[in-house]
Amino acid sequence: MPKVVLDLAKSAAIVPIMKKHALFALAFSFALGLALGVSAIAKEKDEDSGNDVTVEKLTLVRDTGKDFQPVKKFKPTDIFGVLVQLSEAKEGTKVKGVWTAVDAGGMLEKKLFEKTLDLTAEVIKTVKNPSRVDFTLSHDNPYPTGDYKFEVFVNGELGDTLEFKIED
Repeated sequence: MPKVVLDLAKSAAIVPIMKKHALFALAFSFALGLALGVSAIAKEKDEDSGNDVTVEKLTLVRDTGKDFQPVKKFKPTDIFGVLVQLSEAKEGTKVKGVWTAVDAGGMLEKKLFEKTLDLTAEVIKTVKNPSRVDFTLSHDNPYPTGDYKFEVFVNGELGDTLEFKIED
């Protein structure tokens, strides 16, 4: 008989310990699930907020002074242009254009010019087509014939690259 009482006493002592472990496991699982959920939401927000704006199209153009004429290549004396069509004009977007001589006249991967434009509320209101950004490159001396590229970055990330040639 004392053996049964002893066993009941052990069982009674184990139940509170098991309840504590179960509560701890439940609380730990809840906290872990909450942390993972918050992390996933934060990551999704981060990915969505920075780069809603994308490059839809790049068009190589010659700037005639009056308008832009689409071209496949340039002559050394042309004023070069690229029209960057964005998915939308969103305030706070930064668009950077970089002109580079890839292999021309002894220049290899030489950056020629870089310009960053900020899409502000004022800019968006005052231009005819706020989702289009125009980049031009004029010069006093003709650029040498060869291979060139134009890269456009949206909010610090490469959006697209357009390779072109300058030929006589």
